[in-house]
Amino acid sequence: MTAVVKDGIKTAIGMLITDYRLNWIVASSGMPDAAGPDVVQARPEHYGAIAESLTPKVKGALSYARQGLPGMVLLQDGRPASVAHFARAAQYGRDATWPLRANEVALMDIATEQSERGRGLAVALIRGATRRYLEAGADRVVAFIWWTNTPSVRAFRKAGWRRIGFSAEWQWRGRWFALRIPLR
Repeated sequence: MTAVVKDGIKTAIGMLITDYRLNWIVASSGMPDAAGPDVVQARPEHYGAIAESLTPKVKGALSYARQGLPGMVLLQDGRPASVAHFARAAQYGRDATWPLRANEVALMDIATEQSERGRGLAVALIRGATRRYLEAGADRVVAFIWWTNTPSVRAFRKAGWRRIGFSAEWQWRGRWFALRIPLR
């Protein structure tokens, strides 16, 4: 197929589908090991440091805090190096992506300071936060990851999570449609 034909098809689809989301759905697969850095509940002083972050994704995590979602941070030298926010079913709002079962928690966002990346901090935060939620009585923690976000897919896999599904959502004529594919 020539590049002109491919571009024409993309343009035609773009005129019909105005927005889309393609996500891997991953879930915790049991109680993670307790080893590793301590993960703590985010407090106001942590959010003050996050507001000063030079990493846009970390600073953007404040939007989840403003929505009232609880956060967990992994501290390095007393400062948040990685932050994650979670939602229970009432706060979730992504049922089209993947509905939460009773007593599940969704990891909505995770971000690590640019200067701290590549050191396994996101994996440690995922493990530590998962452990806290499971110990507090959650049945499972789930997350959705943009399908081409290889670093996130890798981090969740290293944290012991597994893929449980794939979600495709698209907007056509102002209305959202979804296709959820569970995996075995």
